[in-house]
Amino acid sequence: MDGTASRSRLTGGRFRASAAFCRWAIAGVLAAGVASAPVYAGAQTRVEGEVIDAVTGLPVSGVIVHLPDLNQGTISDEFGYFVLDAIPRGVQVVSAHRTGYEAIEQEVRVVPGEVWEVRLTPAAIPVRGIEVTAATSQELEVARTGRRSDFIAPSTVAEAAERTNKVLEVLRSKAPPRLRIRQEGGAGGVTFCIESSRRRPSVQELMERGDGCRPTLLALDGVIVYSPPSMTLAGMQAPSLPADVAAMLLNQNPQEIRSIRVLSPADAFFRYGEAGRSGAVEIVTVHPGRPKGS
Repeated sequence: MDGTASRSRLTGGRFRASAAFCRWAIAGVLAAGVASAPVYAGAQTRVEGEVIDAVTGLPVSGVIVHLPDLNQGTISDEFGYFVLDAIPRGVQVVSAHRTGYEAIEQEVRVVPGEVWEVRLTPAAIPVRGIEVTAATSQELEVARTGRRSDFIAPSTVAEAAERTNKVLEVLRSKAPPRLRIRQEGGAGGVTFCIESSRRRPSVQELMERGDGCRPTLLALDGVIVYSPPSMTLAGMQAPSLPADVAAMLLNQNPQEIRSIRVLSPADAFFRYGEAGRSGAVEIVTVHPGRPKGS
């Protein structure tokens, strides 16, 4: 646009026209006085204009300005300006549309020297219901690294929960090869031990304890529910979990479990100190801290 055409803003209807300015807007009707005049066949002119947001007054780019009867059109630039060349004088049907705005179509008289101002009104865009699923920090960590600590995601726990009603069976089916679960039966009942497969015992440990189970630390919702005995006591204690911890693993409904994370001995030692030297299993429930039965 060369800026030579003056812009007079008249009061009244939504479509305004003057000798130097033509203004039209959404769902507008021809207002005040567009005088009828003969159409000069073959007389063509260049039309310039701009598209403005009717609410903010800011220019709107990417608007398709179309003259359907002439099969001509253009798109407004980043400043909202557009140019149409070789447009016959007289009344023409003009439409304008862009996503997010109400489309308009109306008749406009093409007069040499006039600058069109198109005002579009923002329109609501219907959107179907959106479901947002957020990944936990553990899941993101697994996706990024997939190293030393292993994460059994909620979807995996839920899949296993469809086949069993015991957390121990979820560990048994989903944790290998990260964990080994040794279970023995005898006169004293069933005993079992959960140990990491990511750590090899030292020569001294083999001499003191043989190839017996070296249990991992167990944490439930951030609370340590089982800490393996120290090295000095390990040889005197049976490689089995306490009765209350064993009962929890045997009776806990896996549908109440959100996720299970298996830490390697190195990561567990860094987090829990000496108690985590053989690895750790962190269990997070669906409702941490909620009393049972609530």
